[in-house]
Amino acid sequence: MCTNDYSNAEFSKEEVEKCVQAMSRTACIEALELIASGFVIIELTSDRRDVYIDRLHGVEVRDPDNPCRKMLMSGAWPLFRAGMINQFGTVTPAGMKLLKERKCMRS
Repeated sequence: MCTNDYSNAEFSKEEVEKCVQAMSRTACIEALELIASGFVIIELTSDRRDVYIDRLHGVEVRDPDNPCRKMLMSGAWPLFRAGMINQFGTVTPAGMKLLKERKCMRS
């Protein structure tokens, strides 16, 4: 049985600010869009600083170099600390607002 204790995850003010600034990067927005689409199931690392992909389109995703490990999701590292996703891997209202704003800008 796997147990993750997220209660000890603490982030400095500088670390959170860095993550909020990183949210302007294309990779972060694309990762957030993918999570919001429902095509990917993610899991936070135990320290909540990175994001693993568990499943993509219903298929397990594992690290090709180490099949026992889930693969890290590129561009997703600031999402939790910037408040775009919650500890359950779902997009927060702040994340949805950002995606809606980006969609309006593209139109």
